[in-house]
Amino acid sequence: MHEKQIENLLKQSPEERYTYFVRYCADFEQVWGLVVGDNNWVIFKDADGDEIFPVWPHSDLAEVCCFDEQKEMGAKPQAISLDSFIRNCIPDMVSDGVYFGVFYNDKREGLAVEGGVLKTAIEEEVGAVWE
Repeated sequence: MHEKQIENLLKQSPEERYTYFVRYCADFEQVWGLVVGDNNWVIFKDADGDEIFPVWPHSDLAEVCCFDEQKEMGAKPQAISLDSFIRNCIPDMVSDGVYFGVFYNDKREGLAVEGGVLKTAIEEEVGAVWE
């Protein structure tokens, strides 16, 4: 992803970045999270004490936007196919009471959304429903 494009996206509001995330992930059928080591997904607690699983539409954005403590842990971007994200990741996080931190920036600004809300938004964008 071009540096100028990243810069422009980071200037957008959390709501605009959420919309971009849904559209981009629907088009490219991938979601990006962060892992430490072998498949240890990064989940953090926000100021309210809620657990958040951060996700981004592109690996470059995940790398640029991860927090300093995540970088210190050695977190690296990891792709999740959109199908696996919808069928496996969302139900797992919902059952664990974890929210999705959609396109947070390095200043911890982003939208924390419930998995069902995110699933519905992606399904509406794709025009398909996952059972």
